[in-house]
Amino acid sequence: MVLSLFAPFASAAEKGSAKNVILLIPDGLGASYMTATRIYKGEELSFERYVKGLMNTWSSNTNVTDSAAAGTAMATGYKADNGKISVTPDGMEPDSILDAARDKGKATGVVATSRVTHATPAVFVAHDSSRGNEVALAQQYINNVDVILGGGQDMFTLEAEGGKQPERNLVQEAIDAGYNYITTKSEMADTSNGKVLGLFAKAAMTYEIDRVDVEQPSLSEMTKYAIDVLSKDQDGFFLMVEGSQIDWAGHANDPVAAIHDTLEFEEAVNEALEFAKKDKETLVVIAGDHETGGLVIGSNVGGYADNIEILKNVKASNIAILETLADNVTIISLANAQEIDGTHYIHIRDAAAQLQADLDYNPSTKLVTINKDDQTVIFDLKKKEVNKKAFDMFLNDSKTKQYINVNDFFELFGYDVAIGTTKDKPELTTAYLAHINNTVSPILGFDLTEEDITTLTSVNWNGRYDLSNTLGKVVSNHAYLSWGTNNHSGVEVPVYAYGVGADQFVGLIDNTELPRIISYLMGTELFDDQDETIKRLEERRTN
Repeated sequence: MVLSLFAPFASAAEKGSAKNVILLIPDGLGASYMTATRIYKGEELSFERYVKGLMNTWSSNTNVTDSAAAGTAMATGYKADNGKISVTPDGMEPDSILDAARDKGKATGVVATSRVTHATPAVFVAHDSSRGNEVALAQQYINNVDVILGGGQDMFTLEAEGGKQPERNLVQEAIDAGYNYITTKSEMADTSNGKVLGLFAKAAMTYEIDRVDVEQPSLSEMTKYAIDVLSKDQDGFFLMVEGSQIDWAGHANDPVAAIHDTLEFEEAVNEALEFAKKDKETLVVIAGDHETGGLVIGSNVGGYADNIEILKNVKASNIAILETLADNVTIISLANAQEIDGTHYIHIRDAAAQLQADLDYNPSTKLVTINKDDQTVIFDLKKKEVNKKAFDMFLNDSKTKQYINVNDFFELFGYDVAIGTTKDKPELTTAYLAHINNTVSPILGFDLTEEDITTLTSVNWNGRYDLSNTLGKVVSNHAYLSWGTNNHSGVEVPVYAYGVGADQFVGLIDNTELPRIISYLMGTELFDDQDETIKRLEERRTN
C-alpha cells in the first residue's frame, strides 16, 4: 500500500498533452522565503499545496549559480558558465523551450519586473556570451517572442532619445513588425490582441511595496494580460513569468521587499492557476532559479523567538527608505579634509561654514565660539577642549590651521555622521549629516537603537549597495531574521506544479531536466533524450 504512493506518474498519453505551459520563476526564492512569507501572511500561500519536489541549481563552473547560468539550464536544458546567456561552455547556442513552442506554432510571451532583457527573461529569447550585453540581447527580441512585458525601455530606444541603443530604434522596429507598443497600465486595457511590446519603466520596475501612484502594472496584472492575449492562439501558448525583484530584495537582505514581492508573485500564480483550472489543458510550473541571500528564520539576537510580525509596520523597501533619508541629509564636502588612520579631520572654519554656523575667534584666548540654531559650542584650541572636555583636534604642519575630528564635531550639533569615500577619488569624500531615527522610524514603524545607528553610520555611504544592504540587516535583526550573504547560495529550490503532467516534477530534479519535462508534455521535440529523461525520472521515483 505504501509503495503505491510512489507508483509511476507518467504515461505515454501525457506526452504532448499540455496545450499551454505557464512557467513562473520567483527569482532567488528558496524555501525560507516561503516560510517567512507564510508567517507574515498568517496562512499558506496558494500554490504551496502543489509542491512536487526540489531542483538542483549548480552551473557548469560553480555550485553557486547566477541567474544567467541557472536560467540557461531551465530554458535550454544545458548547463552554462555563470554570466552566459544560453551559451554553453563549448560555444553552442541551444534553442529554448520558448523557441520550441514558437516553432510548433504556439504563441509565446515573457513577463518580468526587471528589464525584459535581464538574465532570466533573456535566456528564453536570446543568446550572448555576457549577460551584461543587454543592448545586443534586446536586438534579438522582436519577432522572436509575441508578448513582451516588463521594464527596460532604455534597451529598446536610441541613445539620442535617452536610451542605450546606438543605432537601432527597436521600439519603432517592433511597431513596424506589427507589435502594439504600450507603456502604461491603462494602455493594457485598450490592447488585447496580436503582438505586444509593453515596457513600463525606463529600467527596472518598482518593488511591489513601493508601487504607489505609478502607472506601472503589477506582476499579476501583467500575467493576466499576457494570458488573455496569448490564449487567443488556437495552437496554445508558452509563457514565462519572472518575479524578478524577489532576488534583488534578497541581494539587499531586505525582508520587507522580498515578502511583498513574493506575495505579489503569489497573485501572479493565482492568475495562472485560475486559467489552468478552467482550461484543463494547461500546465503551470513554479520554480525559482536559485536562492538568494541565505535567508534564515531565526537569529542569535532572537534565540528561539520570532518577530516577523514587526515587518507589517514597514511601509517601504530599503531603497525607498534611503531615498527619503537622502532627501533629509546635509552634505559636507571633505575634499580639503585630512585623513589619518581612517579618521577624517576638517579645518574648523570650513566645518562651520559648511554647517552655515556663525564662528567667532578670540586670538588672545584662543577660543573659538560657534553658534548654530541657538546652540553654542566653545573650542579651546590651546587646551584642545570643547566645552571644557577633551576633543580630537590638531594643528596642520604649518601650524596655521586647526583641524578637528569630522564625526565628533558634527555630533556636537546633534547629527548622526557618516562618511562616504570613493576609491582613488579623495575629492569626492563626503560627510553625511542626518537625524536617522527621526527620518526613517515613521517609515519603519519602530525606533532604531543606538547600536542600529552606529551600524548604519559605520559603512561607506558612497558605496553603491553598502548602506542599503546594512539597512536590510538592521531591519532583519528586529524581525529575528538572519542572512548568510548578499549573493546567491547553492541550495536546492522547491518546485511546484499544477495541471497536465504536474506529477512529472515529483522528486529531486536537475534544472536541465525541467525543460525536458516541459518539452515532453508540450509535445515539442526539443531534446533527443527527453523521453529517456522521463523514463529515468520515473524509475528513480519507483526504485
